[in-house]
Amino acid sequence: MPPADDPKALQAAWDGGTFPRVVLLAGPDLLTKEEALGRLREKFIGADPGGMSTDVFDGQDASAGAVLTAANTLPFFGGRRLIVVRRANALGTAETNRLADGLTSLPETNCLALLWDERADNRSVLVQAVRSAGTVAVFWPPFENQLPQWITDRARSLGKRMNASAAGALLEAVGPSLPDLVQELKKLALHANDAADITAADVAALSSGGRAGFHYMEWERALWNKDQVRAVNLLEALRSQGEVPETLLPQFIRAVQRLFLGKALFKEGRPKIEVFERLWLKLRDAQRDFETGMAKWGWEELREALERLLAADVAVKTGRSDSDAELTRCVVSLTEEKAAVKRR
Repeated sequence: MPPADDPKALQAAWDGGTFPRVVLLAGPDLLTKEEALGRLREKFIGADPGGMSTDVFDGQDASAGAVLTAANTLPFFGGRRLIVVRRANALGTAETNRLADGLTSLPETNCLALLWDERADNRSVLVQAVRSAGTVAVFWPPFENQLPQWITDRARSLGKRMNASAAGALLEAVGPSLPDLVQELKKLALHANDAADITAADVAALSSGGRAGFHYMEWERALWNKDQVRAVNLLEALRSQGEVPETLLPQFIRAVQRLFLGKALFKEGRPKIEVFERLWLKLRDAQRDFETGMAKWGWEELREALERLLAADVAVKTGRSDSDAELTRCVVSLTEEKAAVKRR
């Protein structure tokens, strides 16, 4: 079994064909944690287009009995079965205890993956049970001084070279959010086309809207300004570039969260420069769009939008709704200029 709390060792074990019956993926690095779950799914069960070999639960409304029933159900037609519990830390005390008691009897053909927000609480009986029966891995985001190297490594994974100057320019423009950095790196890779390198000039062109169809934070800005035509066109463009709905919904969630924080900071009377520094909005056109957007969104409307997006995200991740259809409904409903945002 890999060393405790070591994500790299755990994933190396998966690559070698070694899988614990239960694994807990914890830590504040949501991006890498989700990528690790995808890697586990790929290595453990392979292609599963019909979802016949995967069960997904949400800790906010799942019961330990349902999870254990799925975890002890043998796979159809042989093979393997993956059971995922998102937000496992949200399980109630009684459900947590029951789930912990059932971890020792899981069949070898199955793997139970528990996702834990933030760092795993070692006082939890569930965390202790996982450490006894399987493996815990904690995913930490890189420190700020490590981000330039992280960016160049990510660019390399996209088949592009990126020097320290270009990585620094991207970090300055986008900020330290890993999902935002990945989103912009993908755009830059498309912008660079056949070129082997992503340069600081490419970052500047992308950030300033220097190329038609590419604008910094364009997806978020369409939501802020309730620009339905732009949002729908962007959705189609992103689909054609291979973006999947599961990565686009979280971007909308972060856009609403930014509006919440910005309105709260301005309500406290904070100066603009401080607010934009806090939100990491460096470009004047992005700042202008953000201010325009804040005027279009009331507090209640923002709350309803966030509820709608979180419900859609859960529905997609638990398989209760088609991800593509759910994303389209969100884009249309959240960019309606006059109509109130509907509750799900």
